[in-house]
Amino acid sequence: MPITIPKSILLTPKVPSIAVVGLLAAQFLILQSIGGTEPNCTLKVERPHYSTSLSEDQNIDAIKLNITSTCNVPQKYTQLNASIQKIRDNREITAYSFANERRNSTAKSPNVASFKELYGQCLKGVSASYRGIAQGYVYLENGKKLAVKGDSGKFVAAGCLIGAQ
Repeated sequence: MPITIPKSILLTPKVPSIAVVGLLAAQFLILQSIGGTEPNCTLKVERPHYSTSLSEDQNIDAIKLNITSTCNVPQKYTQLNASIQKIRDNREITAYSFANERRNSTAKSPNVASFKELYGQCLKGVSASYRGIAQGYVYLENGKKLAVKGDSGKFVAAGCLIGAQ
């Protein structure tokens, strides 16, 4: 008499599923320790804008530029050259420059460096169109140095003129 094997026994895996999960987890940990992902950093340059906080808190009329560098790995600091550009006589010119600005990351946000105090004084009541640009380097905790650059996009009008005489 031949022996019949039930189909349910034929379809069961040879390796228990918990062992498969364990092997996948071990592979993930090994790949992470070997090198993991390639470091990547981005620079977010916000639109230059009239700063109501500087006006209210310090009685300063100014166009402010905020920039944030964000990486997928911890950084020590970001160092940038940035500027606020304006349109004059249908040409783009530099209204205000910021050279070698450096900001450290924090223990709370080790992947981020923020530039929140960049501004150029202006004459309120005279409108001009501005955009922000920046370029520089991010210095990572692992010793690597990555180039970054960015801009705020199109020109946007603000009711304050940098460089008015």
